[in-house]
Amino acid sequence: MDRIFAYTDESGAFGWNFDIPNVSTHFVIASIIVKENDLVSLQEDLDKIRQKYFGNAEMKSKSIGNNYKRRRSILNDLVNLPFAVFAVVFDKRKMINYSGLRYKTSFYKFLNNIVHKELRRAFTNLVVMADEIGGSEYMKSFSSYFRKKSDIPTLFGDASFYFNKSDNNICVQLADIIAGTIARKYDELYKNEEITDFIPIIKSKLIRIQLYPQTYENYRIEDSPIAQGYDSEIANICLKQAVEFIERNKDAISAETQAQIIVLDYLLFRFINNDLRKYIPTKELQNQLLRTPFGSCSTQTFRNKIIAKLRDEGVIIASSSNGYKIPSNESELFDFINHGTTIIYPMITRLRKCRDLIKLGTTNRLDLFEHIENENLKNALEQ
Repeated sequence: MDRIFAYTDESGAFGWNFDIPNVSTHFVIASIIVKENDLVSLQEDLDKIRQKYFGNAEMKSKSIGNNYKRRRSILNDLVNLPFAVFAVVFDKRKMINYSGLRYKTSFYKFLNNIVHKELRRAFTNLVVMADEIGGSEYMKSFSSYFRKKSDIPTLFGDASFYFNKSDNNICVQLADIIAGTIARKYDELYKNEEITDFIPIIKSKLIRIQLYPQTYENYRIEDSPIAQGYDSEIANICLKQAVEFIERNKDAISAETQAQIIVLDYLLFRFINNDLRKYIPTKELQNQLLRTPFGSCSTQTFRNKIIAKLRDEGVIIASSSNGYKIPSNESELFDFINHGTTIIYPMITRLRKCRDLIKLGTTNRLDLFEHIENENLKNALEQ
């Protein structure tokens, strides 16, 4: 099988203060997908286009800037060449509330994890190419991440997925042009330009533009490109219950209810956007509340006031010794059931022992379960 090359570059930068001029609202990562047999001819044709529009300089989206006529002309020449485009677009505004991503290292790792997963799922026998020397700070992070994740070739050199540096290859320059072009559709920085949506021109080249974070309002598990190991029926039931709770309580003013929504929103964010992430540790969820009116709380308070109350409202939250998550398959539902039985059965045993000892000691005069306030408990235990 011929190898496939993915030449990758980005548009946008780290930063969360969108009131400052020139801070991007979106981060775009574009990969130019090329079959090995087409590589030489593509590079030759790209060099001709580079000379035509850029002379001896590199092809850069920044060099085209707001000259939409020049960009349109360049794109019309490029779409005749043998390549395809796979892109991931991150809306930073929708990710700002997730505190862990406010740190550059965590943000870059999150992006790299998603892109690696997407490319690996979509292609086999893939060589990922990026400019790790002359590239941006992000691309150096990207290169480092992919190098660590690369397959180790066998004795016959048939690794299915690995990384090579590009040293500013002309195909990476093409990725820069495409990333900058896609950014003009989504990023608020470009919304005042005369024409910002060039997607129709390159539509025939698009494999997919994957948007992140996906929002639970319009999310469908069946359409998730990174979903694996999911039971669609179970995942959709659990997702629906969580979304309905947020909708019912979005106008609530109590700090406790707002804290429940914040925790549930974070669980949904992880459920929708990062399938490599399994159970979310309790401490990580508690940290989401530190800057809210609910504030810091003990683990016991968190379980009683947040998780238990959500479950009382019909929200299905699986738990294990590793933390909590929105369930997406039978195994995770049984984790919840099994974890619950380790608490319920010992408690039932203790209650029965207490009842039996008191009945014995009072020669059956006092049955604790006969009191009116314990009627439901008696019915449940005697079924």
